[in-house]
Amino acid sequence: MMSNVMQLFISRIPRLNTSERLILLERFSTIGDLVNLNHQGLEQLLCKKLTGMIYNPLQYQLETDTVLDDIEHSDIEVIHYMDSSYPPLLREIYDPPFLLYKKGGALDNTFPSIAVVGTRLASSGAFEAAYNLGLEMAALNINLVSGLAAGIDKAAHAGAVKGRGITVAVLGNGIDYIYPKENTDLGHKILEQGGIILSEYSPGTAPLRYNFPARNRIISGLSRSVVVVEAPEKSGALITAEFALDQGRDVFVHSCSLSSKKGLGCLKLSLEGAGVINSIEEIISLREAV
Repeated sequence: MMSNVMQLFISRIPRLNTSERLILLERFSTIGDLVNLNHQGLEQLLCKKLTGMIYNPLQYQLETDTVLDDIEHSDIEVIHYMDSSYPPLLREIYDPPFLLYKKGGALDNTFPSIAVVGTRLASSGAFEAAYNLGLEMAALNINLVSGLAAGIDKAAHAGAVKGRGITVAVLGNGIDYIYPKENTDLGHKILEQGGIILSEYSPGTAPLRYNFPARNRIISGLSRSVVVVEAPEKSGALITAEFALDQGRDVFVHSCSLSSKKGLGCLKLSLEGAGVINSIEEIISLREAV
């Protein structure tokens, strides 16, 4: 774990992207060097004005010590951008996470992964469709990625767990607890079956609203395709679909969404060219036909 101290310290500096953090990691060999750096020196090194930010290395040191203590008393693993265990598909996206906090099995993009996302306020038909996609993916040995939110995410994860498949849950808060609370048991079952819980946020981070759009780029980034099962016109699932398109991933909508009042976002996606599917087998067939 000590090898991660420098990375943890650098991760505490606000308003920097991963490329800028990697510059600091390459330029400085010890935390002491960074403690001696001042605000102006940081701006000069990064060729960037850090307006509204005060460089406070002593605060970052305290935060690093707190995170280290949390990690050392838990089963949390820290994966750095340059680690061999960092998912290669995720490394390809725009502004990939500098650090990942992980519980559970191994992250492995050599196996196919598909994301299933949708509204938290799902209709019964859409909930069943997402659950069945999870069951099907388990039977096909395809990893399922979602956000462990209420509604469609929960249904998809639950289907994968029922089918004893591998599923990856990406959180929008610290990895030390499950949000929403009612999905805690499902989170435990994911881990018991060799699945993964993942976050770019350090332990103790609250589920703030602006964390979730950023979380969605990881869901799509870990996946080769994204399936949206019921999403209204304003939905976090549509943000995931936008990230997927930007990342060169395939986007599909489930057919059940097209006749649902809660599926207007899916209807729009289909009119813009997203494929309409009823099963994961159809995605596989489309890939084989290309």
